[in-house]
Amino acid sequence: MKYTFELEAIHAKKGKLPREERYDITQYIASTVVEAPESKKAIRQLTNRVNGKLSRESDDERAVITLPDYGNCQLVVHVRETC
Repeated sequence: MKYTFELEAIHAKKGKLPREERYDITQYIASTVVEAPESKKAIRQLTNRVNGKLSRESDDERAVITLPDYGNCQLVVHVRETC
């Protein structure tokens, strides 16, 4: 199965994540396609690609990923199955 991702929100402290970096993260997440047998594994692959840490709050359809390289901002990402 192939999976795509949609960024729902970026949570960062004010001033810690410039607008350009927010845009770059949004574009990268939107353009990423992962092939995996199930959505949980697709989420883990995405987390590895962005050098992030997956939160325990994540489930099969929604992931919360912390990015240490970007001031520990958190991404809320929805996973979608594609054809």
